[in-house]
Amino acid sequence: MKKILIALFIIVAAYFVYVNFIAPPTKEAAKKVEEKVFTGPYSQTKAAKQVEAKQYASVLMNKQHEYFVVHGKYASDISELGFTPRFGQYYEAKVIKADDNNFKIEISGNIDSDSVEDLWEVDRDGFTNTVNDITR
Repeated sequence: MKKILIALFIIVAAYFVYVNFIAPPTKEAAKKVEEKVFTGPYSQTKAAKQVEAKQYASVLMNKQHEYFVVHGKYASDISELGFTPRFGQYYEAKVIKADDNNFKIEISGNIDSDSVEDLWEVDRDGFTNTVNDITR
């Protein structure tokens, strides 16, 4: 019984030392994580908002390919694609050019209320983030 009490005392003392002297304070650690994740140069919140643009780009690219198969040319207006986005909270899209060989759609949006807009370009080969609002 004496050995169990001594072992229990050692465990409680070790826990006390760890929590008070070794482990970082919870509030300070949480504040550091919040600063790094939500206000740093790369924000996971902003990156999550960019998913909308990626989904938008993918759908519009596929719709343009479908339109081309049926009409032999690419649509010059988003409305011709028969697509109304259900998302669209942060981004808007417009067809910049369309002809018999290729198309260019621009998807833009401001995901962090600054002067820089996040800009994506879509063509028949894919889509790219030409101006990244996260890093600017």
